[in-house]
Amino acid sequence: MRLPLAAVLCLQVLFAVESSACHLPPPKGPVILSVEGQISHCNEGLEVQFDMALLEQLPRRTVTTENPWQDGAATFEGVLLRDLSGYVGANGRVLKVLALNDYSAEIDIADTQTIDVILAYKRDGQYMPVREKGPLFVIFPFSDQPLPELEKRYAQSVWQVSRIIVK
Repeated sequence: MRLPLAAVLCLQVLFAVESSACHLPPPKGPVILSVEGQISHCNEGLEVQFDMALLEQLPRRTVTTENPWQDGAATFEGVLLRDLSGYVGANGRVLKVLALNDYSAEIDIADTQTIDVILAYKRDGQYMPVREKGPLFVIFPFSDQPLPELEKRYAQSVWQVSRIIVK
């Protein structure tokens, strides 16, 4: 069976786009995060999958802040959501963050450009197991947020994060 020349050219363009976009290193360990949607980079199909080692290769940020889920301040370490968005080539306006239990919240990408929101993988120097809100937890610098914003930010602080959809 012969394909028309136009069909062959379309297929070549599609394969070229897919192969050039999927240049990020693949995870070697268990996948703890998948990012999909309006992204221009990938490492698996049309998404970027991360194991802990890949996440830890991105620039790290720490924030010490009080939060409503524990007494006193805690120090969280992880990757800024703006750095993660840049790494995957996010070109949407919203990050829909989903938890293992299907809880989700949306965060405007514009907010992540002005607020140091991190996707934390450590609390007080220790990796967070699932039973302690891990392995990934969206953390805002709550102590620095204006009071009217706090309730909104608490609702956006998804724990047990497993997936992010860029919309």
